[in-house]
Amino acid sequence: MNGLYKSLRDELSRSFPDNNLISDELRTLAFGTDASFYRLIPQLVVRVENEQEVVDLLKQSNKFRLPVTFRAAGTSLSGQAVTDSVLAVLGRTWKRFEIRANGDTVSLQPGIIGGYANMLLAPLGRKIGPDPASINAAMIGGIVANNAGGMCCGTAQNSYNTLVSMRIILSDGTLLDTADPASVARFRELRPDLISKIVSLSARVKANHALADRIRSKYKMKNTTGHSLNALVDYDDPIEIIQHLMVGSEGTLGFIAGVTLRTVPDLPYKASALMLFPNIEVACSAVDLMKTSAPVDAVELMDRASLRSVETKDGMPAYLRGLDEQVASLLVETRAADAATLLNNRARISESLQSLPTVLPISFTDDPSEFGKLWNIRKGLFPAVGAMRQTGTTVIIEDVAFPVPLLARATRDLQRLFKKHAYDAIIFGHARDGNLHFVFKQDFNAQAEIERYRKFMDDLTSMVVKEYDGSLKAEHGTGRNISPFVELEWGSEAYELMREIKAIFDPESILNPGVILNNDPLAHLKNLKPLPPADPIVDKCIECGFCEVHCPSKDLTLTPRQRIAVFREIKRLDASNESPKRLRKLRSRYKYFGDQTCATDGLCALACPVNINTGELVKELRSQQHGAFANRLARFVARHMDLTTRTLRVSLNALHSLRSIVGTRFMESSSKALRIISFDRFPLWNKEMPKGANRPLNHLFRAHGMPKVVYFPTCINRTIGASPHVLRPSLIVVAQRVLRKAGFDVAIPEKLDSLCCGMAFASKGFTEQGMTKGRELEEALINASENGRYPILVDMSPCFYHMKETIGPTIKIYDQVDFALEFLVDKLPIRKMTGPIAVHATCSTRKMGMETRLVELAKRLADSVIVPREVECCGWAGDRGFTVPELNKSALAELRSQIPDNCRQGYSTSRTCEIGLSLHSGIPYQSIFHLIDECTAGNS
Repeated sequence: MNGLYKSLRDELSRSFPDNNLISDELRTLAFGTDASFYRLIPQLVVRVENEQEVVDLLKQSNKFRLPVTFRAAGTSLSGQAVTDSVLAVLGRTWKRFEIRANGDTVSLQPGIIGGYANMLLAPLGRKIGPDPASINAAMIGGIVANNAGGMCCGTAQNSYNTLVSMRIILSDGTLLDTADPASVARFRELRPDLISKIVSLSARVKANHALADRIRSKYKMKNTTGHSLNALVDYDDPIEIIQHLMVGSEGTLGFIAGVTLRTVPDLPYKASALMLFPNIEVACSAVDLMKTSAPVDAVELMDRASLRSVETKDGMPAYLRGLDEQVASLLVETRAADAATLLNNRARISESLQSLPTVLPISFTDDPSEFGKLWNIRKGLFPAVGAMRQTGTTVIIEDVAFPVPLLARATRDLQRLFKKHAYDAIIFGHARDGNLHFVFKQDFNAQAEIERYRKFMDDLTSMVVKEYDGSLKAEHGTGRNISPFVELEWGSEAYELMREIKAIFDPESILNPGVILNNDPLAHLKNLKPLPPADPIVDKCIECGFCEVHCPSKDLTLTPRQRIAVFREIKRLDASNESPKRLRKLRSRYKYFGDQTCATDGLCALACPVNINTGELVKELRSQQHGAFANRLARFVARHMDLTTRTLRVSLNALHSLRSIVGTRFMESSSKALRIISFDRFPLWNKEMPKGANRPLNHLFRAHGMPKVVYFPTCINRTIGASPHVLRPSLIVVAQRVLRKAGFDVAIPEKLDSLCCGMAFASKGFTEQGMTKGRELEEALINASENGRYPILVDMSPCFYHMKETIGPTIKIYDQVDFALEFLVDKLPIRKMTGPIAVHATCSTRKMGMETRLVELAKRLADSVIVPREVECCGWAGDRGFTVPELNKSALAELRSQIPDNCRQGYSTSRTCEIGLSLHSGIPYQSIFHLIDECTAGNS
């Protein structure tokens, strides 16, 4: 970090917490990537938590003339969210919202994820207009700043056209709240210069009828190339012009601190059809017919290459294979408020296409599972290309728009262009809006390949602009890749307007320079992201960032995307011997940032387009780091599980006894002191430290004529009992009591104390020992269940998930939730608990797609069920709640604020998770079986 940046950091340290000013080599490298194929490593990363901090940062950056780039989720596809200067990253605090007018409008801070906003609005039958593919990862700030589109929003429902008001912080630190008359009046007093320039600029454009008509014409299509010039002709009020210029400005004109948007209906009845046409011309004719005469909400075009890329994947319709090379498809969806209207919509669409030939008869389905399979075809296109690419290459996804009547010819020209430059590409897109996406693999490791890409981009931009007067960027934002071509698309007169707008808003040009407007004709070929081979587990990663929202360490150390980015650099340095000192430094810091604070929960794979589980990489690294002694110790523990669990039970009870003598405060302070003295090697004791567990009743089946079940108490539940202030017994006692209430004859596997599923070993990288324990357990369960004759209940969901992954199909295992729903709640008289309860779905529950089943069970047992928002993996991660307690604290930072005062109890399906949940929620969490026990009656 050079002198100016150090001076800036020193100035900011007066008002910013030190841990929000990031300048170390590892983390600045980690923040040097977004979803694009560019990399720029910031000198300083500043995590901003409120508006005043944004103001302070901008004022100080102006003082030192240092550029600032704002970043929300970093899912930008064109390099909008990277910089080699100051990167301002949204902290976790920007999540306030307010739903107004029964859901007709919603006010959102920029840190709220788009999909979460829709979840808030869903009970009212509303949603936000923009629906980008990244909606479950992208934040509102980025969605608005890029004027992101999507499959259904078109132009009518994008951010620009649904904007009601905005909170803006300009480059000099001036705040404008366009919804607040007092703020508007104050702004007019403080910035009369800006107001007058905007008024003058708008009047000049409106007086130039040819230019004004040109602008209106360009925005009839999807268009995010350059600044939003339509604001100058659509509005007369300078405040309206200002806030609409901010839409799509990509952080180059100011900071969007909040927006109010008009919402749109989220119609509950839906039907979809995959229509196959003989060629692209017929398919595009169908688009024209439906757009003018049928009620369609989404029309997705896919060329034959697109269908070929997914036709062999699991779940794909068999009829995709063997289609003629000219075939093109349309995936069409229609929506309605009621079933009768939906039926009418389907008929109207089919009728509108009667004159066109089809490969197969048009058939709609309104079955969610069936139309879900159809949409999986569309969703699988990008991952399919990503998974097939050669290691070291990247995937480029770009989007252009054409007038709909010219779409067929433009698609053919695109196909010819890819053939000319020897790219194996697929073409798909939002055909109703004339918006095409294309995806292809690109190697940036050789100058010849970069030159090939340059020639392709020259031909592409020339074709789109000169032959079709189309949009070079329809919905992904201008960014760095199209910035050299903005003038080509718009012409010099309109381009000069954009320069004037930039100068009015940001006279010192400190806001995201080089994005949208760029004088360098080769800017799109510079700062290209390296993707060197690192490990087959992660080599397919394109660093899109979809994974980050699920990661428990995202606000503490690194996200999965960042772990991979840093790991790649470590492997590159190791292979090249380029900088041994830098390599040593990165490796040393990676132990904590990359390894120790990774929960290895695998939730990242749920959102990853190519199913990468970064936790598997970390487990592999842990395995490689283990020496001979560590492996011998792990083998000893595995062979003596009975001794291990017994020792831990005794230790927990001894700590409980000591606590009763010296008190909680002394135990906490002593533990903290020991942890400091040991340099964080000593586990941290906390007030939720449990007692030792009760021993299970060890017996085989005893009764005749009763339903039978094998109960496997996991080693965790054989060791860890209830928290000291909870009067109920351990889960082992409760589970057996509940099973007896339901009339089950219960068997416990023989030699129980030596059994373990192996997860505890595998998660620490002791793969061999984990597999050995898994095989032992499988054999014991086969014997206990009489070769799978009887169901087996597993009392901890992470262990259950691991067993599902490692144990064969001979036996039928159940976790607590499925077993209760299938065998218990309908047999037992239930007295519903009054008052609200909280439930937490563990990471394993989420990976199995069973969150809704957990909530369903809870609602059978309680009047009111609270599911805290945006709380996923608790970060306890086996024993890391004791050894790396800051991970658990960070992962659950949002939990306590979401537990209402009248909620007194929480429930989950993992004893270790329940410790952390109890610690950070303010209420005790126990197993869902404790709730069943409390709510049911019967002889035990």
